[in-house]
Amino acid sequence: MQIRSAMIGALSIVVGALVVLVLDLHTAWQTPSHLRRTISEYGLGAQQWVFTIGVLLLAFGSALTLASAIRHRLTRPASVASICLMLWTVGLVAVVAVPKQDWSNDASLSLGGTIHRLGAAVAFVSIPIAVFAFSRPWIRDGVWAVRARITLGLSMLSVVTLMPIVYALAVGVTGSRPWYRVVTLGYVERVLVVAEVVALISLALWVWAAERRSVASLESQEIKASQPV
Repeated sequence: MQIRSAMIGALSIVVGALVVLVLDLHTAWQTPSHLRRTISEYGLGAQQWVFTIGVLLLAFGSALTLASAIRHRLTRPASVASICLMLWTVGLVAVVAVPKQDWSNDASLSLGGTIHRLGAAVAFVSIPIAVFAFSRPWIRDGVWAVRARITLGLSMLSVVTLMPIVYALAVGVTGSRPWYRVVTLGYVERVLVVAEVVALISLALWVWAAERRSVASLESQEIKASQPV
């Protein structure tokens, strides 16, 4: 029996996203002001294990999706899409492996805090590029054009949601105001994460569809080969 990695990958991504979403909604219901804080704040509290499970499921599903996409020749191993999707996966693992710095205990940025920030930045920037680069070559394909255009559109939407953070960083560099005070980072980050995960889910479902098509073709050939001449 063939292991359907794309199916497992897509389901892992969806379940991981739902775990983090339910955690966030539950916390917001009890303490609405928590939405002003970044999502990785969960890595410092009692819900750390829930947050970790959700993020690792996202990373695991992304890795399986990439492996299946390469196997079914939707992208190449050394392509921009593959490299950026791998960076997204590594960034997610870094986010949970090295928790966010607890500023209430230490006012100076530590090595762990730097690694966490770098992992989050790499993940946030990599996934829109990965999805865009994955989709662009297929927008005129006879089989995958519709899925490619939908996924491409979602990747561009995720780029738009990244702009407030880019603006905040620009203001922080050119002025005296800290960049993380230019926007309400918790709100902006949540909009960005939703847009990026939706684009990732669209990509994962596309790869799953390619896997089903490949399996169906293989089964059809096996049936033909087993029939008497």
